[in-house]
Amino acid sequence: MSETFMPQRAAGVTRQFMIDGVPGRLMTAAAASGALTHVDLRMGKHGSTLAGLTDALSTAITTGLRGGTPTAVFVDELRHTRYVPAGPTSDPDLPHATSLGDYLAQHLRLNHPQPVERP
Repeated sequence: MSETFMPQRAAGVTRQFMIDGVPGRLMTAAAASGALTHVDLRMGKHGSTLAGLTDALSTAITTGLRGGTPTAVFVDELRHTRYVPAGPTSDPDLPHATSLGDYLAQHLRLNHPQPVERP
């Protein structure tokens, strides 16, 4: 008996942003339940260290989410990290970031809040 593959549907959001004048793009997807399912972060020129960092960060977070890691774990670990690019952002909701990881954590906390578990 063969299994039929049914693609999962997710609502996606794309946001263009700048941190200290460096442009980036963040795409997130959430399941119908509202749970974050996918993060795709892009910044820097193809082949650059920054582009590699964003690809690795996206892959790590998405893999963790698929394995059941709550979004809050990533927010807690990335918030207040410090590395370049850092500084003012073009995002009116998040005017300053101490790093790309900090910007991502703030965005996830604001736009993908963790559902409250009830006992």
